[in-house]
Amino acid sequence: MPVVVCVAVFYAVFVSVRLEQYGVLGFVHFGSTFLSAAHTSDVIRPSLGAQNTFGYDGQYYFALAADPAHAHDYMQRSAGIVYSRVFYPAVSRAASLGSATALPYAMLAINLLAVLAGTVAVALWFVKRGFSPWPALLYGLFPGLIVSVFRDLTEPLAFALAALAVLAFDGARGRRLVLSALLFALAVLTRETIVPFALAGAAAVALDDRRRMQTGAWWQRWRRAGAFAAATCGPLLLWRLVIKLWLNQPTQEVGHERGWVLPLHGIWSWWPFDSEHWLIVLTVTLPVLAAAAGALVLVRRRQCLVPAGLLLVNVLLYAVWLPRAVYIDEAAASRAAVGVVFAALLCLPAWWSASRGRVLVAAGAFALSIGWYLIAAGLLGVRGIHDITT
Repeated sequence: MPVVVCVAVFYAVFVSVRLEQYGVLGFVHFGSTFLSAAHTSDVIRPSLGAQNTFGYDGQYYFALAADPAHAHDYMQRSAGIVYSRVFYPAVSRAASLGSATALPYAMLAINLLAVLAGTVAVALWFVKRGFSPWPALLYGLFPGLIVSVFRDLTEPLAFALAALAVLAFDGARGRRLVLSALLFALAVLTRETIVPFALAGAAAVALDDRRRMQTGAWWQRWRRAGAFAAATCGPLLLWRLVIKLWLNQPTQEVGHERGWVLPLHGIWSWWPFDSEHWLIVLTVTLPVLAAAAGALVLVRRRQCLVPAGLLLVNVLLYAVWLPRAVYIDEAAASRAAVGVVFAALLCLPAWWSASRGRVLVAAGAFALSIGWYLIAAGLLGVRGIHDITT
């Protein structure tokens, strides 16, 4: 499939370059503060080599995979949150056979395979609907997903599992529905931002059962939807309870700065904008709001209701009321928007079917592409490709 080849070539080129420049541990992004935060682990030590003072989130997932018994000593108040995202570190530990030396290679390989698998799933989803597979490039080469691969984060695996779950989803076939629920459950245990997608699956089941069952008790029409929601989100709730009892720490990021209730406070709190924040506005905020407007059009027309509702939820959570701290730079802001892009792709066939709006749809798709990101970064004097691949 040519679209997958394009994605594979991009990652092959830039991963090779970064491996040559920084080595495989450079993808983990260790910080000196993290490596010296405790002395309980024989694996997490300053000898691993810090890239800067604070590092990035990949160091937490490395630590959890390398030494789950002691990693929380190095994470301060983030331990409960990191431990709740257990599936990526668990798969990485299994793939590395418990070897700390092999672990960074395993983490990188898993994320590269996840991006390709997610791209294939999105492309096949389009093909099943008689649509071109090429928009899957928007997924595989979205800057936020690229950042996540080059920093050993959870998003590539989480959204690959979610994309496979969407591809497998079939409300009329029990085995396919069970497979979809299992994939969603694993995705949710990888990153909690998949929860809206899992609940959207439950909503789709409920709507399907409501159409098929015109008579009967109300609970019969909601039974399968409730089971799907419980199967996909229940394991995360149980795991978080375990982590809470063990570590006695919060398992969900909470707390907002003053003024958080105001829409888009997170981005506007950085006013006056520097080049980095103008880049966020042009490549994340405005395209995401345009996608939300398109979702409202679908809702008004009563088309594609579940994907449109899912897109609106993602925009509200990961753009409109995203905290100030996440808007610190383009990497963090675009990483938060991966779910918005994936949800928007699920709406694309419905938008495209309205032939009068195809120019707007094409423009919106370009606004979320790596092409527009590179153009905007060049105009603003930001080191575009360097910033998302280091």
